[in-house]
Amino acid sequence: MDGTYDEIVSENPFFLELKNEYANLFQHCLSESWIICVPRIGSLTSRVFTVEDFCAHLLVPSDELPETHFNTLTEKQVTVMNKVITVEVSKGLPLQSHILFEETFYTEDFMKYKVWCIESPLEPTKTTDDAVVSKEYLSGINDCIDLLWTQAAGRQVLDNIEQNVETFLKKHSNLPVAIGPLRDTVSELYTQCLQVTLQNRRLRDKSKSCKQVLENIKLSVESYMQHLLFDSIFKSICTSCAYEDAHLNKKIRNMCDIQLRDLDIKKDLYHTVPKAKQILSKIDTYNTVLEKLVCLKQALNSINKIDSSNNVVLLTADDLLPVFVFLVIKSGLPNWFSQLTYMKEFRFSSAGKCDGDESAFLITTLEAVIGHIQSGALTGPPDPEAYYYYESNLTEENLSCKQRKSSLTESISTSDTYNKEENLEYIFELIKANQCEQVQTILQKNQKHLQNLQNNEDNVLKISLDDLSNDEDDDSDLEIYHKLCHPLCNCKKCKCKISKNLLKTCPTMTSRDSHGLTALHVASIHGKATIVETLLEMGSEINATDLNECSALHYASSRGHQNVLLLLLHSGANINQKNIDKNTPLHLAVNNGHLHCVKAIIYFAEHSGRKININCANESGNTPLHLASKWGYEGIARLLIEHGSEPSLQNSYHKTAFDYAHNLRILQVLKSCTPNLFEYIHITSSEVKKISCESEKPTSLKLQNLTLKCSDTNDALKTIENLKLIERILRAISYGDVKLACFYMNIDYSAFIAPDKEKRNSLCHPLCECQYCKRKTESCTDFDVNVCDSNGFTALHYAARYGLDEFCNILIFNRANVNCRNKKAQTPLHLAAINNKTVVIRLLLDNGANINAIDVARNTPLHDASETGNIGAAKILLSYNPDITLLNATEKTALAVAKDKVHLTIIDLIDNYANKYANT
Repeated sequence: MDGTYDEIVSENPFFLELKNEYANLFQHCLSESWIICVPRIGSLTSRVFTVEDFCAHLLVPSDELPETHFNTLTEKQVTVMNKVITVEVSKGLPLQSHILFEETFYTEDFMKYKVWCIESPLEPTKTTDDAVVSKEYLSGINDCIDLLWTQAAGRQVLDNIEQNVETFLKKHSNLPVAIGPLRDTVSELYTQCLQVTLQNRRLRDKSKSCKQVLENIKLSVESYMQHLLFDSIFKSICTSCAYEDAHLNKKIRNMCDIQLRDLDIKKDLYHTVPKAKQILSKIDTYNTVLEKLVCLKQALNSINKIDSSNNVVLLTADDLLPVFVFLVIKSGLPNWFSQLTYMKEFRFSSAGKCDGDESAFLITTLEAVIGHIQSGALTGPPDPEAYYYYESNLTEENLSCKQRKSSLTESISTSDTYNKEENLEYIFELIKANQCEQVQTILQKNQKHLQNLQNNEDNVLKISLDDLSNDEDDDSDLEIYHKLCHPLCNCKKCKCKISKNLLKTCPTMTSRDSHGLTALHVASIHGKATIVETLLEMGSEINATDLNECSALHYASSRGHQNVLLLLLHSGANINQKNIDKNTPLHLAVNNGHLHCVKAIIYFAEHSGRKININCANESGNTPLHLASKWGYEGIARLLIEHGSEPSLQNSYHKTAFDYAHNLRILQVLKSCTPNLFEYIHITSSEVKKISCESEKPTSLKLQNLTLKCSDTNDALKTIENLKLIERILRAISYGDVKLACFYMNIDYSAFIAPDKEKRNSLCHPLCECQYCKRKTESCTDFDVNVCDSNGFTALHYAARYGLDEFCNILIFNRANVNCRNKKAQTPLHLAAINNKTVVIRLLLDNGANINAIDVARNTPLHDASETGNIGAAKILLSYNPDITLLNATEKTALAVAKDKVHLTIIDLIDNYANKYANT
């Protein structure tokens, strides 16, 4: 039963019969301050009740513990803990029922009494089975904790789970980023927690007697474990799904103007969207898969269609999915793909079930919605400016077929002919259809006509655009004609009316629609570079704004039209202009993920000498870096950091860019921010060495002293640049980009590759001096390949960890130390053994790696292979004659470790090796 269950207790049949048919018993209950338990509507199998039924639901408080211990009038002992009522019955397991809510009533004499609405009856019936001992529907982490606590008669089980999780986190200080290894690692922890839980006798007995109880226990263990682990594993999930999240966010941000009508959603469902959106937007506040699935279910259930009889009508998938798509787009969450991955991959309690259950349906539905958005099938509204326009778009094909209507204006004050088609709306439609010549011809003709009117008539009023936008007199041509003094009147008032009408029927470059959009705005929205260039040459006002104070540059930036953006910038558009929300063009380009537009704005400002405030805050206090961090745009965030963005700035909610970073990649980019030496404190060479051994670099040390020599300053700056270079190298290796890593290390990758594989292991001849053979005998780079990061990892550590055997060869040829150690004293061979990189293991051993090297835990590579169950790694290590008698810090050999983990194949391999060694 949902924790939000509610009903009108005073209308409950059980309560009404007790109150009306057994009035004496009811009054005695009130006078003694007993508690009345009322089973919820629908939980009772019969509407015929006996006095014994009522007596079983009247709780008499105990004298010793009146708040937790009670007796029923049927002489049953009752305990209440964590809103769970437990009744000790004579046979079988105790009956339990959850308290759904409590209500207090008052009689006419102001006598107070309590009524508890409970989930199920407290008296066994013929239809009652063992399933009643557990709540059938778990809706959240509190329900799971209640179940484990009450069914196990204490919090010992919860403590055991907490202890297992704590041990797990200590052992796995750096969780795997890849989804597969991470899922397997957490699944192993779940198995351990479930085994510990079922060691409890009460839980074990109950799970044996009822399958539903076992399923609830498994779900509760999973949820409590996820609740404790969420902060640790979800960052890894977001990091693994960073690219997919950023790609999806860009799609969603560029469809933010989409409306319900654009998805063909039925109008009778419009009223359900606000509530469903409010529910779904809270999904990221939950830590467990259970709660996230319940949130999805509640959001979908809130999309109900009510018929004339106030009955709920079930919707088809065709009706439901478009609404769900709209909700995902409008929810404002930055990590939908990560949320889906978490729900899909970490449902351990459902292993072995068929995919037809409700949870699987919800996950599949969300997956279909995200896949539909990612596919690009949705392109937003038919018109990008659909927020303003509701008319259908005029394509190039049907443009010539538009019906032509005559205007009454042709008989007033002009001998030229102006058709109704040449109004402002028609000009906008021509722009959308990219009809540059027609637009230019009409605008030039209209401009010339208005200039002639102004030159010929000295007293004609000059109507400003602001006056036009504020004019509420939307007269038709016929009304204007009748409002003139006479058809040929030339007075000031009549000319004013005629001029207003001319601006509507003879639009120019300065003409605006009711929302303040000019022709330049519309051309920029649609990315029509040729028309934008033409309008600018004709003298269009480049910084004109609409009612939202957006200029053409704002629209070009938000829509990702780089060519239009550069045209506007070169023509003098204000690069720092803010709209009504205080967003600059840079804000909008970053928010919608248009990296090329961000580069264009920054590089143009850099080369043109214009000053751009890269840390400018909008109305919410967000800088462009806040937005890049929130939506996971790694490339944009790195570009902003390189050009001076400060990640420590707070917005109006006291959040920094660090707070919005939902994956480790963005966090690493933000941490790479290095202070400018002319803005922050100077760092000496000795201090830089100290910093390089720490995990984090300073980001906001304030200016204190700049009196040291210029040579020291250059040395410090060079050292800091080297540290940044090391991070870039290791990042490139982790992505598997060998060419990029070689570029950073000043290694000619193409020259290193031998034309055939045999030349990789031997010289052409002993005296050969070809370019390849020289690389076999001398280093080909002046870069120190043995330099390490703050955790002691070198490039060879990373190459071994990710199995890049080709790059390991390159590093070894450039005199990389195959036995270098990180802070945990692990060599590259340790990391290759842990990650089962067999080719790299053989390569390292062939080049002098110490097979018996020990780390801080005194584990050898063979210990690590035995611990992780990597059969391939163990085979190769054993072929190089390791010392299998070495003990680690826990006084265990590699064989003992394999036996503890029950890795049977590795046990056989080590036993065979030991027998072979003993025989020799």
